[in-house]
Amino acid sequence: MKSLLISIVVISSFAFTSHSQSAELKSSITRGEEIYTDFCVSCHLPNGKGVERVYPPLANSDYLKKNREASIKAIKYGLEGSITVNGKKYNSSMAPMGLSDDEVADVMNYITNSWGNKNDKMITEAEVSKIKK
Repeated sequence: MKSLLISIVVISSFAFTSHSQSAELKSSITRGEEIYTDFCVSCHLPNGKGVERVYPPLANSDYLKKNREASIKAIKYGLEGSITVNGKKYNSSMAPMGLSDDEVADVMNYITNSWGNKNDKMITEAEVSKIKK
């Protein structure tokens, strides 16, 4: 009986934690969509496809999947130099947007969970704050 009770408590705790985190991620994605609309949509477009050879796509982006820290750094500090996204080279510059760490986390959660991207590992303000120039 005691082990059954412990099992129920452990399972309930896990279920609550998973639900809480997914609710937190959903909330971050919603905030990130607003930030994307305000700061990113003019270059990367509403569908995240960017402009070929000018602004890289965020939709189905292998770069976002393989370069989490570099992607965060680009949003936080801007980006200069060549990158390859989905097999195509891009060499434009992206100015820093002046976003706070929590805003960077929110927009990253939005773009890494939109247009064919899927990221269950939430990007947090704490993670963003650790990334330096």
